Amino acid sequence: MLPVKIATLAALTQLFFTFSNTVAAESPDIPTGLIQELHQWIDIKTELPEADSAAKIVFAGAQDVAEPSEMASIIGSKPRGLYDPDSGTITLVRPWSADNQQDVAVLLHELVHHRQRGTHFYCEAAKERAAYDIQRDWLADRGLSLNVNWIAVIVASSCAARDIHPKRPRELSYVLIE
Repeated sequence: MLPVKIATLAALTQLFFTFSNTVAAESPDIPTGLIQELHQWIDIKTELPEADSAAKIVFAGAQDVAEPSEMASIIGSKPRGLYDPDSGTITLVRPWSADNQQDVAVLLHELVHHRQRGTHFYCEAAKERAAYDIQRDWLADRGLSLNVNWIAVIVASSCAARDIHPKRPRELSYVLIE
């Protein structure tokens, strides 16, 4: 009797993992026109130039984005989206739904980064504050708030001398102190 229960448990476990991986592999739908609507909102509210090409949008599980880059949209303490400027790829973290305004705001945040590719910032980190500000404003227009640690955003997005002049000789920093 015990071997039958173990075999049944093993089979059920295998089915569970197979089903879980199939569901996890599915990507949510982004409704036709949503990206255009978000770009129109960015056009109205900012002076960011249009992107020279469409961003590629992919979905990933939270475990796949455990190490967010500087260009990560972090809501609460969890990364919800990433942008790779080298490939022009937006990664949205599942679960993601176009019916959830917070999720759509993450997509907006990453679209802002895509449009920032052609603009000058003193350092890469400075792009993050602007994207969070736009995300906050978009949510505010819908009567919602953005749950981020603003002190952390400000600190992380400020440009230190090492970010602006990474090859500046150390001797110059002593001249400034004297």
